[in-house]
Amino acid sequence: MTRYAIALGSNLGDRVGHLRAAIGEISRLGQIEGVSGLYETAPIGGPEQDPFLNAVVVARSTLPPSDLLDRLQDAEAGRLRVRAERWGPRTLDLDIVAMEPGSIISERLTIPHPRAAERRFVLDPLCDVWPDAMVADGVTAAHARRDVAGQESERLLADWTDAGRRLGPVWVLGQLLLFLAIGVALVADGSLPGFVGPGPGDPVDAWRVVGAVLLVTGAVGVVVAARSLGRALTAMPEPVPDASLIESGLYHLVRHPIYGAGFLAMLGASLLFASTTATVLSLLLLFFFWAKSGYEERQLRIAYPGYSAYRRRVRHRLLPFVL
Repeated sequence: MTRYAIALGSNLGDRVGHLRAAIGEISRLGQIEGVSGLYETAPIGGPEQDPFLNAVVVARSTLPPSDLLDRLQDAEAGRLRVRAERWGPRTLDLDIVAMEPGSIISERLTIPHPRAAERRFVLDPLCDVWPDAMVADGVTAAHARRDVAGQESERLLADWTDAGRRLGPVWVLGQLLLFLAIGVALVADGSLPGFVGPGPGDPVDAWRVVGAVLLVTGAVGVVVAARSLGRALTAMPEPVPDASLIESGLYHLVRHPIYGAGFLAMLGASLLFASTTATVLSLLLLFFFWAKSGYEERQLRIAYPGYSAYRRRVRHRLLPFVL
């Protein structure tokens, strides 16, 4: 049997869906030994287009290279690959980039792929699963990667092949527990049970004024941002299937306004009702929202080809002009 490294790429439509379908096709052509992490990479050459999702599959097959190429091109056609423009956007791109034993040079096929050693979008995932693969005469993937460090490539997920494995429920549970802890703290050590505000002639507590402003601002922000999302609204950090990327309203200023506004509301309530414990927990909630939004950003970049460009335009993640 021959060991092959097959590079996968997509920057049109359901990109990760195309790549997962390709893995299914490859599994019918041979025995899969390894699947790399999922990378987002900037396109090289061709017209202006969205970034690619890339990966590499290593498989052993009894098929000769030319027959394997035919079957891979059939898989591309099955995902409606159109070859109208060189280096243009594509639903699915499958290339044999390395093999062992041997190599091949023909009119149809050259292995190692003639540009594999020059492309970080091939070398990064290839090094995940087969760093010693020969990508040029006497050059391994691990060695060649040192020379392409300037090209854009970022690993999004290590394990991405199973669409059913998601961490959303874990993040939502953690969020609910933090909200509950803040509520308990407001009742336990704050003035919530008997809070009536300052009486006539009593000095105004500046911290309580700040808390009231933050609470109202945060609550309004949550409502406004939620209305902007419409059918895309979900507590889960994974995006709703078939929803659109929202860039208007508060999303024009910050990428995760509900999280930022939710933090402001909790912090405001903690200050308003004079709970030190709740204030500390609210700050912990901010760190939690930062971590959750980081996970969510990776999911959004997978779901929406234009998300990376949106992220460059909207620099702040949680709070406009601040964080």
